[in-house]
Amino acid sequence: MSSFADRRDTRRVIVGPEFGISFTLKGHAYAEVRITNLSLGGCFALVGVRDARLFERSAVMENLVLLHSELPKAPIIAAVSYVLGGRPGAEPMEYVGVGIQFLGMDDTTQQLLDTWLDAAMATQQ
Repeated sequence: MSSFADRRDTRRVIVGPEFGISFTLKGHAYAEVRITNLSLGGCFALVGVRDARLFERSAVMENLVLLHSELPKAPIIAAVSYVLGGRPGAEPMEYVGVGIQFLGMDDTTQQLLDTWLDAAMATQQ
């Protein structure tokens, strides 16, 4: 079986505005953060530029929960893999993009997410 990172690169699903996540990062709780794509290995989120400083590469996100009725609700451990936008001297932005890598989830959550991704990929083709 391929690793989480390998699977993320090959099975990414673009999702609509009804998809989000909640999590805790450096003691700060975030609720209903919009995501734009999802895979077994992670997701891409949009966070307010005022909070961008907290999203450093490798920062651990605890109790990440996928917010959509069709997705599993068990907490996931994740980490920031990259941040796009919000650089000093750049044109002001409202949001920055955050690449998130899933580091750990229970087997049931992984299976449910995998099944959902298969179904979503079938409808996008």
